[in-house]
Amino acid sequence: MDFRQLEYFRAVVGAGSVSQAAKNLGMTQPPVSHAIAKLERELGVRLLERTAKGVHPTQAGLHLLATGERLIADRNRVVETLRLMGEGAVGDLHLGVEPMVINELIADVLAEFLEQAPGARVSLADVTPDVIVQRILAGELDMGCIPFGPHQFAGFVADGCDWRPILDIPIKLAVPRYRAAESHPGGRGWGRWILPARIPAFSDMPDAAEKALSGDPSFGVLEVSTPQTALAFVAAGLGVAPVTERIAGRSDSVALLDPPSWLPPMQATLLWKRGSEVTPLMRRWIEATRTIAEHRRTIAP
Repeated sequence: MDFRQLEYFRAVVGAGSVSQAAKNLGMTQPPVSHAIAKLERELGVRLLERTAKGVHPTQAGLHLLATGERLIADRNRVVETLRLMGEGAVGDLHLGVEPMVINELIADVLAEFLEQAPGARVSLADVTPDVIVQRILAGELDMGCIPFGPHQFAGFVADGCDWRPILDIPIKLAVPRYRAAESHPGGRGWGRWILPARIPAFSDMPDAAEKALSGDPSFGVLEVSTPQTALAFVAAGLGVAPVTERIAGRSDSVALLDPPSWLPPMQATLLWKRGSEVTPLMRRWIEATRTIAEHRRTIAP
């Protein structure tokens, strides 16, 4: 039994005759009669009572009609879902996103993405970049977005992942407002720097700071979990910290200065497991990310 036979049978019952069903289907009568006869042989049961006035379903025919309607409806739903999946309009997308990148980029990307694919189900894991990589390589996440460029990847990240750089995120130096007028060429003389903890999978701000300020006797480090955490300590006068304008917002206690030249912009980068399928839904996410990044570059001062 196939769906073509079910559709012919449904058409015959609906029309009350084989000849009328064939007309409704835009066919000649013999193929329809042959399909119904073959269906009855395959099932081993008579499905239609044939009379001078036409045909009507037997008890078995009524059962097949009810069951066949559900099967055809299920088939149509599956076909439509697969079509939408092929267009990247529905499905499940599991993403790992570093908290800073959510604030700087991903919130806007998600809005753009869901406008294009309202039937998609997005699961966001708000975790650190090393956990994102681990879960991508383990197949638990489809994609991730991290605040590091490929030149900062450890070997196992570069070997295990494909990537696409998305956007440079400018850095500012947050300092206590009462110190905003101080001049510290090259970042020397600020004293304590409040920096995110080192992540072995990536070379990061702590590495750059230690290399640039190794000869500065005032230099010290207070490690925090994220740049967002550092702002409270800057406001309390405990040191200075690299942040972004979006993270810093407006504060009477904190001023934002241009960073030293050795502290380049962060680079938001999409990652996915090397060799894995890039689904239509993933491609739609990549495209939404590119759209938002292009808009940001357009409006950047």
